[in-house]
Amino acid sequence: MPISYFQAPEPIWSIIGLNGRLAGGAKMYTYSSLNNSEPKAVYQDEAGTIPYTNPVIFNANGTNGPFFWKVDSTHPDDLYFIQVFDANGVDLIWQVDDYPGSSGSGGGGGGTTYISLRNYISNNQFINHADDDAGPLPTNLLIAPSNHKGFTPAQANPLSPVGGFGTLGPDIRFVKNNTNAVDSVSFPTFALANAPLTGDVTPVSYIRYVCNNTPTGEMYKCFQFPITQKVKNLSNQQVTFRVWAAVTTTPATINIYTRQYYGSGTASTGDVRSTAQPMVLTTTWTAYSVTFVVPSVAAGSLGTPGQQTDDDALYIQIEMPLGSACDILFTKPSLYLGTVSPNIEFDSYDQIDSIDQTPRTGDVKTSYWSNPPQGWLAMNDSTIGNVGSGALNRANQDTFQLYSTLYTTVSDTYAPVSGGRTAPGNTMANAIADFIAGKTMTLPRTLGRALAESGSGSGLTGRVLGQFVGGETVVLTGSNLPVGTPYNPDVGTGSFNFNPVGAAKAPANNTPVDWSFGVATPTSIIQPTSFMNVFIKL
Repeated sequence: MPISYFQAPEPIWSIIGLNGRLAGGAKMYTYSSLNNSEPKAVYQDEAGTIPYTNPVIFNANGTNGPFFWKVDSTHPDDLYFIQVFDANGVDLIWQVDDYPGSSGSGGGGGGTTYISLRNYISNNQFINHADDDAGPLPTNLLIAPSNHKGFTPAQANPLSPVGGFGTLGPDIRFVKNNTNAVDSVSFPTFALANAPLTGDVTPVSYIRYVCNNTPTGEMYKCFQFPITQKVKNLSNQQVTFRVWAAVTTTPATINIYTRQYYGSGTASTGDVRSTAQPMVLTTTWTAYSVTFVVPSVAAGSLGTPGQQTDDDALYIQIEMPLGSACDILFTKPSLYLGTVSPNIEFDSYDQIDSIDQTPRTGDVKTSYWSNPPQGWLAMNDSTIGNVGSGALNRANQDTFQLYSTLYTTVSDTYAPVSGGRTAPGNTMANAIADFIAGKTMTLPRTLGRALAESGSGSGLTGRVLGQFVGGETVVLTGSNLPVGTPYNPDVGTGSFNFNPVGAAKAPANNTPVDWSFGVATPTSIIQPTSFMNVFIKL
């Protein structure tokens, strides 16, 4: 082929500004070396199918790449003329003419692909984990916070379409199909003097799963890790899974599975669960690694157009031995793109928290911004629903996660659904049916209202989630007034009782006394309040 694409010697480029610092936002213009005013693209892939914008904009750290440079063997003198400016596009940082980009002149070479060694399992150290559970374990147990954006809200009962393999949802979970196992999960800590993960960073703790019997009827029993919203993202991609693991006594085998969930919509493809490779554990802590291709989703379906729910996702599962006793230890499960995994890996707690503790579906925040940020909605007492629902706040499939969260936690009284909820009106199955049917949901009321926590405060009336009560004013009636002993100069001092029409009678001679007063003007009962906008996370 006369046209080839070669990677630069350094996969990632860093631009240093005239002040000696990284030039965040720098702009790189690429032209033909034969005509310095003719733009010539540089590419993101070795096939030359994805060009960068021209200019290429470097990120806030002054980095970008990898870069693949076009080389035409029939015109070997047509190279690159490069100019790099600051973020304002004013100051020229550097330029170079006749930049070759080819392996023969500039290094690199065809066929080299740069892949960032990023772990797609967030919180593989299990920080902020649940308490030890002596079991028997339920069919859905939250283990630790993890990825959560766009995942179906987890429910107490598994949401399992045809071929389902346990509860869906965000975060690291333990899921199984029955409770026949006498099992437990704990989070032991490594002793300070113990560093068994040879050549790697030993974390603070690990997971220990123990099963003390030989349970029957087990179809699946696994630790589940959410990888990414959208089942298509890693379709057909080669990935490497790595985990440190051991057993206490008898060797045991664990299996690694991908779980591709196609969403809750009408006619969506059922769960597809595919095995990667078994791992035979020993009593020595060992790093096990397996490379495989995530199955293609080309033959699958997200459901009938207009009746989809935008909650499809990819999970990885580590299955414990089925139908047998075991004592499994593991830590630092990791998933990387490509065929390479690092020998040493560590994230600080702040790095993990930056993902795990980002706002979640249903979180609320206040702001002085007039418009909600992307991924948030204004709490304006309006409606949400699917793309054809006619909802006034947002009519889009991406409202499903919020719709279903409110549906299963807030009653129809305070988050009413148009046309009424499908009985019993508080389950995930009902939420799916009503969302697909195009029923709109009114967000809980917040406009002009003070926010308070639900529950039963000491000495206060109990309030449920989403409830709204109260008014701005009140009109006092006779029953609201205190009992009094007024003085009347015509009859002397005495106690007077107010009758229903507001007149008073003297106790001595029962002679009516003119005692009319007031005009029933409503009285404000608003507490000191500061008003701002309220947004809710999709």
